Amino acid sequence: MNLLVLYLAITFFGYFVGSKLRKSEKDFKWTGKVQLIAIIVLVFTMGSRIGADKSVIASLSSIGLTAFILTLLILAGSVGAVFAARKLLGFSKEGMKTDD
Repeated sequence: MNLLVLYLAITFFGYFVGSKLRKSEKDFKWTGKVQLIAIIVLVFTMGSRIGADKSVIASLSSIGLTAFILTLLILAGSVGAVFAARKLLGFSKEGMKTDD
């Protein structure tokens, strides 16, 4: 619970800092680098915590198979939904409106 409060506090802090910076007219080219570093730290931290959990490592084969099947189903569903929406809205494969 303490970590959740910490994560929420960091999120709100980032929101308030970002909202103040957005009002200024400066061009913040460094924000992309900060975001990249934050994502790298986040992925490393998550990976190390998951890797340290023995129950996750013990059930990795079933987790991996489930994740693979879910990925394939989500991919197929996304492609199907885009195809159906494109047909329903009347767009060609190139994204141009067709005249039916």
